[in-house]
Amino acid sequence: MSHQFQLFARPAEGSLERILRTVRARGFEVQDMSVRLEGGRYHVRLRVGGQRDPGMLARQLEKLWDVEHLAALQAAPEAREPMGSRVSAA
Repeated sequence: MSHQFQLFARPAEGSLERILRTVRARGFEVQDMSVRLEGGRYHVRLRVGGQRDPGMLARQLEKLWDVEHLAALQAAPEAREPMGSRVSAA
């Protein structure tokens, strides 16, 4: 099953690597990721897959010093276009 997370992180050296390492160490696989620098911090959207409890992953990501805000979005459908390819009206 896939799960989506949105987070804001400090753009400190190694912050993205720590986020990815935490995802993998908790038994999840990154299926899609988009990152942009916005307002002096990283805006990260992740779609991860795995059979473990996504709440556990959210708690671990929140503990990272770099992560300022985390939101767990609804479970993602299995077959989906990459997050970066969606177009939204402004």
